[in-house]
Amino acid sequence: MRLFYATDVHGSTRCFTKFVNAAAFYGVDAVLLGGDITGKAIVPLVAESGRYQGHFLGEPVSAEEGEELEALEKKIAATGYYAWRSTADEEAEVSSDPAKQHDLFIRLIVERVEQWMALADERLEAQGIPCYVNAGNDDPPEIDAAIEAARWVEYLEGRVVELPDGTQVASCGYANMTPWACPRDVEEPELARRLEDVIAKLDDPAQSIFNFHCPPYGTGIDAGPKLGEDFRVTAGAGGVEMVPVGSRACRAAIEEHQPLLGLHGHLHESRGTHMLGRTLCVNPGSEYTEGVLRGALVELKKSKVKSHQFTAG
Repeated sequence: MRLFYATDVHGSTRCFTKFVNAAAFYGVDAVLLGGDITGKAIVPLVAESGRYQGHFLGEPVSAEEGEELEALEKKIAATGYYAWRSTADEEAEVSSDPAKQHDLFIRLIVERVEQWMALADERLEAQGIPCYVNAGNDDPPEIDAAIEAARWVEYLEGRVVELPDGTQVASCGYANMTPWACPRDVEEPELARRLEDVIAKLDDPAQSIFNFHCPPYGTGIDAGPKLGEDFRVTAGAGGVEMVPVGSRACRAAIEEHQPLLGLHGHLHESRGTHMLGRTLCVNPGSEYTEGVLRGALVELKKSKVKSHQFTAG
């Protein structure tokens, strides 16, 4: 059985579309999207004199309503941001009210997730290829219902599902605390409890896959930039200093139960693999801002990981 795995698309419609299309392109039996599927920022496009004006990636942008505006919105969505058409009064009202900013952000996030689920339902059901999607620590809880409402896509958080060959997958999108206190950041003891709760639902953890968004601590696939007290990246003569920031609870769970495979993400810069005992741990990394989908093809045969390879496109 061949599985395609990707993660951390962070709102990039281009990356999600590539994820859906990967099913047929790579000839796999199932596709699985790990956590952090939502984007990070709104791009207001304010109506002014028959055009829409705004700033995108630090540069001024302007587009006439119609095909030109739609093309700009598509470009914004490709990088994971959310275009928002507004009047000058609406933009001023929202920008001055944090509660309204939050409500708008959640609305735009949920709308995109709903659009994505509809796309996956339409294309993958017709092919008969199972599609599994989970949230990550960056993702607000409001998206859960949008994924669960999908007709074909299966939501994974805290659950066990079976791949077409019968291999069970246990999933947890929560992560140990980060400096940004993301929606699904928890302390290590709480994360350990969540991991063990879903592991307990498996028939045999040693013959399963752990789809845990946060990678195990100190494995190289959990390296992130070292931050100073002001949250700025620290650098030395050799460049940006990288340190392990993964989860000790995740590592302990894998070392104890020794699953066939660990699927991880969270740290975009740490594409790679690591063996923890008999368990192959994989982080395909992420390059969503460029619209590049990084993934991993894993072949399972007779309760073993027969092969794996990274993909990018």
